[in-house]
Amino acid sequence: MKSSSFVLIKKINRFKALSINIFGFLCLSGFISADVRQVFAEEISSIDSSYLESKDELEDYILDTGDTLYIKFFNVPELSGLQTINENGEIYFDRTKYTYVRGLTIKEITELLEKRFKEFLVDPEIEIRIKTFKPIRVSLTGEVRTPGAMKFPAFTTSTGMVFNESREFNLYNLNLTTGDINQRKLKRESYSPKLGKQNLNSDFSGNVPNSIKRSNDYVTTLSNAILAAGGLTSYSDISKIEIIRDIPLGKGGGKKRAIINFLSYIEKSDPTYDIRLFDGDNIFIPRRKEKDSSIIPKSILSGLSPKFIKVSIAGKIENPGSVRIPIEGSLSDVMNLTGPRKPLSGRIYLIRYNKDGTLLRKNIQYSASATPGSPKNPYLVDDDLITVKNSILGRTSGTLKAITEPFVGIYATKEIVEQISGKEL
Repeated sequence: MKSSSFVLIKKINRFKALSINIFGFLCLSGFISADVRQVFAEEISSIDSSYLESKDELEDYILDTGDTLYIKFFNVPELSGLQTINENGEIYFDRTKYTYVRGLTIKEITELLEKRFKEFLVDPEIEIRIKTFKPIRVSLTGEVRTPGAMKFPAFTTSTGMVFNESREFNLYNLNLTTGDINQRKLKRESYSPKLGKQNLNSDFSGNVPNSIKRSNDYVTTLSNAILAAGGLTSYSDISKIEIIRDIPLGKGGGKKRAIINFLSYIEKSDPTYDIRLFDGDNIFIPRRKEKDSSIIPKSILSGLSPKFIKVSIAGKIENPGSVRIPIEGSLSDVMNLTGPRKPLSGRIYLIRYNKDGTLLRKNIQYSASATPGSPKNPYLVDDDLITVKNSILGRTSGTLKAITEPFVGIYATKEIVEQISGKEL
């Protein structure tokens, strides 16, 4: 009897324990569900409706020769159409004739045309969009492999599309005409719609700059300029990249300056600060005090630097010609790929253009066992010209050969004639 009671009590206790566990699980589930709903609700409520508004990314875009504008006159469609800014910085209308627009922004030219057309229309309303963006020329100096001015081709937006996708970053504006420093915003835009079935109206024409990391952006950005300049070096300090840009005349003219930390681009693949470049931008990358060996691998993986460079070698070498070596390859890499050197070879002669545009001509006492980057085994840069010269002994033997070669030919001819005629000459 006691045994039966014990078994019954044990079953009742198990049932109570199971009931408590189920009740606790239901309470915990309800709490978690409520918490998740609360967090989700907070995330939704944190997005303000202003997020959907246009970022006005072309606020500071300065118009010039080569820009093609689509000018729309509301309620007067016969006046609407494309206008390309000519070499004099003008556009032409039958009613107003030539109108000078160079140096203006979209907002300024819109206001100007609305005022001019008041002579012919009642309360004219005009909307302007950029159809084709002019080619841009920028300057990149400092710690890159081939600094200098570079030109990027124009690109054309999709016909009839609204090109208002953008990102922003904070720009510290330096107005060099007054010396006043204030904080402004510079927009980074992507005007081209995404390719593929998502947009059947996509119609790209002409050449577009190389796109890095952002497949839907076909504008020239900071990363494009760095790659066009041959890439970074182990001494490039990309945490303090300086960009100087023109300010529109309507805002007082002058210049504005930004200091950009670009490390997130190569360390986290974050394109936030891969800003769009405008015509006339000046970019400067400072030099680090100490070498950072991690910059080159990271810049290659992120597309800021090429994997290989091309150099040419000639002279007393088995396989002369052009050869590709790693971006920080040294003279020993070239010798290993094209060698061995021929007998009686001498010093190696190097010709290259320096970063400041001067020409370097240098004899190198090459040593295969020297450390890469040392004077006897220097690092090479793209388009270097190398020749393996003759040694003194090689030059002497060549001179002797040049002197004796005619006599050898005469003697050989004499022997042939004697053999044929059977007589001594």
